[in-house]
Amino acid sequence: MTEADLQYGQVFRADSRTVLYSPGEPLSRQPIYCLVAGLMRLEIDPGNGARIPIYLLPDSVFGVVETLLDCPRLARAYCLEHSILYRWDREGFDIASGVSWELARHTITGMTQVLRILNAEFSDRLKAREVRG
Repeated sequence: MTEADLQYGQVFRADSRTVLYSPGEPLSRQPIYCLVAGLMRLEIDPGNGARIPIYLLPDSVFGVVETLLDCPRLARAYCLEHSILYRWDREGFDIASGVSWELARHTITGMTQVLRILNAEFSDRLKAREVRG
């Protein structure tokens, strides 16, 4: 993505091991992120203590689901490398994704990938329960 695709946002640099947010935290003033450079990891806790890891590469957009639902964070997000991100508030992101088809496409692709991973994880767990039950 180009800087034009990331307009209405703010650049943010984070060191390796920086935690952007954790489950249950309220949304920050700029809750939506796009990873420009570096490597991120999302960890989703399905409630049994195990964590589902999702690795995010450059051009990944995250933090959208909680923002749209206006709910506390559902996952933990942290940097595995020194990272450069853009971050938006809800209004800025709505404008930016409205004028940049590439940002909108990356947002939809990212949400679809996470949903596929979660569906696969929960599908395996349901099958394991059926076999035991």
